[in-house]
Amino acid sequence: MSKSKKSSVDFLAGLAAIEENNAVKRHPTTKPASQTPTPAPAKDLPSSLRMSQQTSRIGKVAITQWVDPAVRKQLARLKLDIDAESQEFLLAEALNLLFEKYGLPPIAAPLSEARQQLESTT
Repeated sequence: MSKSKKSSVDFLAGLAAIEENNAVKRHPTTKPASQTPTPAPAKDLPSSLRMSQQTSRIGKVAITQWVDPAVRKQLARLKLDIDAESQEFLLAEALNLLFEKYGLPPIAAPLSEARQQLESTT
């Protein structure tokens, strides 16, 4: 019994043929930095393409904290139990309590209060 020897297949040649036939590029050629177009500044974009910032977030920054999923669930449950306006409201309250504990002024305001302050000034 003679075993038939399989012919070797050139995989890369096959991919090159597919690229040529179907205009598929696995690794597109990159343009030199001098030819790369620079993105237009946001002010030059039409208003329909600009990202709008929520008015309640103007002048604010985000603070993130990775917590156990049980912490998030407990915070959500507390919000429901005490009928709080939002979780942000509870977190602002927690930050203010922390600041007071260490002798600092309670300056954390939830977004809803900041929104009310903005509306009252306009």
